[in-house]
Amino acid sequence: MTTTYGIFYNGQAGSGQAATVAHQTAQALLKHGIQTQLLTTPGIPRAIALIKQTLPQLAALIIIGGDGTLNVAMTALIQAEAHIRIGIIPMGTVNNFATRYQLPTDPEAAIELICTQPATQSVGMLVCNQRRAVVSSLTFGNLADISNEVRQSEKQRFGKLSYVYRAIRHIGHNKSLPIRYQFKHEPSHTLKTWFCLITTTKSVGGHVYSASAPGKMHISLLNNIGWRQIIPYIWFALTGNLQHSKAITQLTATSARITSATSQAVTTRIDGDPAVKLPIELSYLADRFELIVPAAS
Repeated sequence: MTTTYGIFYNGQAGSGQAATVAHQTAQALLKHGIQTQLLTTPGIPRAIALIKQTLPQLAALIIIGGDGTLNVAMTALIQAEAHIRIGIIPMGTVNNFATRYQLPTDPEAAIELICTQPATQSVGMLVCNQRRAVVSSLTFGNLADISNEVRQSEKQRFGKLSYVYRAIRHIGHNKSLPIRYQFKHEPSHTLKTWFCLITTTKSVGGHVYSASAPGKMHISLLNNIGWRQIIPYIWFALTGNLQHSKAITQLTATSARITSATSQAVTTRIDGDPAVKLPIELSYLADRFELIVPAAS
């Protein structure tokens, strides 16, 4: 019986490099007797539908791209309730998910890993509203809004300092919001939240910012930002280090329901893209996927 792998990539990203790597992957797998089906289409809803439609024909799904592309593919798998082996060829800017599982970032090395499949590992996934994957991070609050304001030209010229500049301009203008957090088997807590960062790993943007908490999401709350808090914020923006900051509350949980305690609409961002508004329900699903990984040394 013929074995077929799907290869999902965003053909519109970058300068077409993902498409080149997709064809290289297909050629390499064919040498190992594995047929492939290239999966790419414009728009997230169409891409999710394409993956879901093709899944019954596949023995594995290969994903080429960064956390945003991974989000599309993982969302399709969650919605289809599919349990399928996955391989990743990281081609994003940061690749938090791939870094967590020590996957090679060089495309040729990643292709070789997928072809030889030395080992697999059961990995978890954070899910929002039972419908959408959170591969790396979910954010909401003023800092998430600020990231929308920073232009690409500013990021290229000033890097992380462009976010600091925008944050300073917001001091005294955008106040914290009362947000209600409900964790499993615990009473709800309403906490002042200027910015909320929820991640699936102990690192974000390439920075380790928290202690490990296997099988749980990491929740970090910047309670407020004024002139007293600007130094911890600048430190976080430049280093990613949130530990030991009195301005930040850190929690871990396997599930959470988060709602706005006011009538003000609060929009989240998932893996960098605008997403659903509060209220949201988050669940960490342990051992959700079988990921192709390097053999243990």
